[in-house]
Amino acid sequence: MSINNPRPVYLSPHLDDAVLSCGGLIYQQAQQGLQPLVITVFAGAAELRELSPFAQQQHSLWGLSADAVARRRCEDATALSFIGAEYEHWNYLDCIYRQHPQSGEFLYAREAALFGELHDVERVLIDELKRRLEMLFAMETILIYAPLAVGHHVDHQLVSGAALCLRRHGFHVRFYEDYPYADDPSRLALALQQWTAQPHAYLQPLDAPAVARKISAIGLYRSQLHMLFGREEAVDRRVRSYLLAVGGGQGCAERYWKGGAW
Repeated sequence: MSINNPRPVYLSPHLDDAVLSCGGLIYQQAQQGLQPLVITVFAGAAELRELSPFAQQQHSLWGLSADAVARRRCEDATALSFIGAEYEHWNYLDCIYRQHPQSGEFLYAREAALFGELHDVERVLIDELKRRLEMLFAMETILIYAPLAVGHHVDHQLVSGAALCLRRHGFHVRFYEDYPYADDPSRLALALQQWTAQPHAYLQPLDAPAVARKISAIGLYRSQLHMLFGREEAVDRRVRSYLLAVGGGQGCAERYWKGGAW
């Protein structure tokens, strides 16, 4: 890709975040021949014998037992292909599986911990992710899209932190609003309060085909629909309502953020 048309690279904490938050823009970029790439960071498979009771509960909510991550990877591959994105699944474990390297204690063993502060032993991951991405894209012109960490999920915090480090090293970075957390304006406001100088918002208008593709792609994450939307029939109404609200009366849109100081 050229400097004027850098390749879009989306950093997705989990196996659905990029489509939930950016599926419309990804589809439009694919239609323009920009070859969007989605890197899902925390897509590693855990040993079933080492699951915490909380992780087992999550698997039950997803309607999955054996090979839960493999099933979710398949959902993600299908959804991303449907909107025209290339993808990579990295092998870092989702926070519900991670353990202390010395004690073996599960680091995030209850729901409240998912949205709290990072465990001290986890902060090294920010620099590790930054270095891996630097090496991967050392010879390519890219535009990174990373989570704003609306909702304060620990995995979103880690990916957002790595993106901020990359920005300080000269990479061009935009931040996306983590949906469905961003559907709550108070959560979005709280995320923006973490910045010493607030980034600037801009809207990405979505045409009707992009909206339809995004909603259909979200529907392909069948294991997550009950947890995220309550029932499958609610997906279209809720997603479309959110996109219209972001568009502010000018049609459907996704909102992104650039600039600012952390």
